[in-house]
Amino acid sequence: MVAETKVLARTKQHSLMKSIWRQLSQVYSIFVVLILWEVAARAIADPLFLPPLSTVFATLFDLAVSGELMRHVIPSAARALSGFVLAAVVGIALGLLMGWYKAWGDFWNSLISLSYPVPKIGLIPLFILWLGIGDSSKVAVIFAAAAFPIILNTYAGVKGVRKIIVWRAMTLGATRGEILSKVILPTTLPYIFVGLRLGMGIAWILLFSAEMIAANSGLGYLILNAEQKFETDVVFAALISIALLGYVFDRIILIASRRFCGWYFSEAATEAM
Repeated sequence: MVAETKVLARTKQHSLMKSIWRQLSQVYSIFVVLILWEVAARAIADPLFLPPLSTVFATLFDLAVSGELMRHVIPSAARALSGFVLAAVVGIALGLLMGWYKAWGDFWNSLISLSYPVPKIGLIPLFILWLGIGDSSKVAVIFAAAAFPIILNTYAGVKGVRKIIVWRAMTLGATRGEILSKVILPTTLPYIFVGLRLGMGIAWILLFSAEMIAANSGLGYLILNAEQKFETDVVFAALISIALLGYVFDRIILIASRRFCGWYFSEAATEAM
């Protein structure tokens, strides 16, 4: 009995160590880059060109304590998430309809192929002219950029559904609406989540471009203002804030994808073994 208890304890300890190592193996590259940053900054010894990471973290801490950081983070997050949510709703719906209904696909495919290559940053002055310098123009730019990867990934997911699954559902008497909601949509979810992750990244990129052109708050504005004052440490502090926000929201989408698409990840893991 004692021997079995010891074996069980060792097994649990081994599993715990294995889990910890697996988590570290996914993030150790970040620590390597941060260490190289600190070493390179101290070797260059020019804080205007590249401030040490320790200095940047100290600046980030001061901005957070003073409340200045949150004064810019909150409006930036609100703008990014508003545009992203709008892009997700429209993109998923349009992608599903394009893939399932041929008429929708025929109508929208050429328009999307024509408009997708247009640089969305170039639309910022146009949206400002139409919607003003407030949040509406920034949300519109984010929506215009983030919607495309969501639409295209959803469309590809629908087209990738095996016909035999649809035929079986029809044989059982399912209507087109039921097939779309109970067969096509669940099968397409992995593609949709990939599109959402791409759209989220694009949302942050376009947000800061818009904030650098027309804004009096937000992390993009903070970066531009610090650059004009030659405060390189503040620029890097704001960039780290952007990276952390993007990472957090990307992890949230990834966790949701594993929650709702567990079957897909199980199959992928089985094929990799």
